[in-house]
Amino acid sequence: MIGKEMLPSGGRYVSLYRRYRPMRFEEVIGQDAAVSVLRHSLEGGKTVHAYLFSGPRGCGKTSLARILAKALNCMDVQAGAEPCGICPSCLAITSGNSLDVVEIDGASNRGIDEVRELKAHVSLAPFSSLRKVYIVDEVHMLTEPAFNALLKTLEEPPPHAVFILATTEPQKVPVTIRSRCQHIPFRRIPGKDIALRLSLVCNNEGVPSEEAALWELARQADGAMRDALSLLEQAIPVGSGSVTVDSVRALVGGGSRAEMEHFVTAFRSDPERAVGTLMESLQKGASMERLVESLFLIFRDIWILRSWGEKTLEGLELSMEEKAFLLEEAPFWSLEGLRFCLESLSKMLGRLRLGIRTDVLAGLLLQGICTGQPAREQKAPAVERPVQTARGTGPQRMDIPAGPLPAEKMGDSLPVAIDSDAVRRFWDNFMGSQDPADRQVLAALSGAFVRKGEEGIVVDFGEKDRVGFELIRLERNLRQFTAAKERDLGALPVTFCCKKECIRAEGAAIPDPAPVREAPNTTPWERRKNHNGKVENVQAVPEAPEGVDSSNGEQGASALDEMIGWFGGEVLLVREEEPEGGPAGLDEGSTAE
Repeated sequence: MIGKEMLPSGGRYVSLYRRYRPMRFEEVIGQDAAVSVLRHSLEGGKTVHAYLFSGPRGCGKTSLARILAKALNCMDVQAGAEPCGICPSCLAITSGNSLDVVEIDGASNRGIDEVRELKAHVSLAPFSSLRKVYIVDEVHMLTEPAFNALLKTLEEPPPHAVFILATTEPQKVPVTIRSRCQHIPFRRIPGKDIALRLSLVCNNEGVPSEEAALWELARQADGAMRDALSLLEQAIPVGSGSVTVDSVRALVGGGSRAEMEHFVTAFRSDPERAVGTLMESLQKGASMERLVESLFLIFRDIWILRSWGEKTLEGLELSMEEKAFLLEEAPFWSLEGLRFCLESLSKMLGRLRLGIRTDVLAGLLLQGICTGQPAREQKAPAVERPVQTARGTGPQRMDIPAGPLPAEKMGDSLPVAIDSDAVRRFWDNFMGSQDPADRQVLAALSGAFVRKGEEGIVVDFGEKDRVGFELIRLERNLRQFTAAKERDLGALPVTFCCKKECIRAEGAAIPDPAPVREAPNTTPWERRKNHNGKVENVQAVPEAPEGVDSSNGEQGASALDEMIGWFGGEVLLVREEEPEGGPAGLDEGSTAE
């Protein structure tokens, strides 16, 4: 049984969050550390003159301040420093009629005049209690002069006065005030504790409830018990006297956990229907931010389950139905696909603040999740069919990033003689290496694609990734990669290719037609200045006069061509630097006309 606050006379209705406000330390949930500190200080007689309670809204700061006030003034303190709740002092504080317990709203009484009036009453002796307790809520809203006026009182208060300052933003309270208080931080209440509390309230009120509905209310409350009780109070009339998933869904709009679970299942099995499910949630009034957050949490939970197994579900705040969904859905998704989904959704959370239209964001969401397409069912027969790739469609070929290789993409696309699981493990471990010696190799492979070759694995660099190919073919990098490959895969051939040029991981070049390169002196875009300073196109550079070494010029043009071959681009101007001392042919001290 949980305690109720006393109803006022006249039969006036009192909200659930007021009726079920905790009256004793043992009724406070989710704040074990704060309760323990206060209990021990009360039992040891070591209470301080000023406390600072900080934490998110609705987590019990003011309620615990009232319980502390009752414990300080109770005439018959029970075991565990619990107030009796029936003495005149406890009854007066519970009903809000005590003259010795003053609650002040810092947002409404934030000026220096209000604080001066408070200081004038602090020195007066209590009327009927042992202590005078001042509870200042939202204390961070006080002005700077008001804080300065309060400072001296907090530093040297009368022996009968106790201050309890409550705030949601402790960083806005001046350090001089915080240093004179015992700071007790509060935290968000866990969802399972909120769901349990809501269930007890429903039992006390005789309201039928569904577990999934209570969990959704707890999730919407975001750690605030007051918000959860307020939502429960609204859900009861919507559900015609009961709390069901449908009534909660109608109350909070679209984007609930249950709807997003339905969307994930539909996206895997019937993508066409999934689009309608998503748009229906948006039409119900769900904010795009809430929808993306719900999807992110679902994919996060599936990823955790796939990575570390069923035991991890014990650490997640989920109902039994939600755990059953994860266990049923997880086998259909790969770790790599889940990573793509999580990365895409996390990027979308940043775009939501840009004010993009909802239908545009919905399209981006669908495109991002499509990147992490779910794996095929394990029981489905393997069907040989072309696979759409980044470079076109072709049978028996699959291009995938050269990072960790998804198991379902490796299984049917490699020869029987190759252990696809071993290849996948090798790439997964190697691309996740933290060894500084592997940095150049990892940088070279970051933009490559892996595909099946005639004699093994082919690492294919795109036309614009010449830099990666040139980097991997360096002797040191080939040796580093080959050592790792032979350690895990043995003698499995691995070939690196860029355009028509290929090289084996062992360093042996594969004969292929050499790429055609224009001679440096016939490059059509080469330009230089003539002797009059005008720019003209030069189709050919005349041979150097006899006795002049032209090797450096040819070497520079060749290096320039090589750089263009790697990075692409166009050279618009080649300028010859004049020697120091002015134009050639002028003696030092002479002037040119």
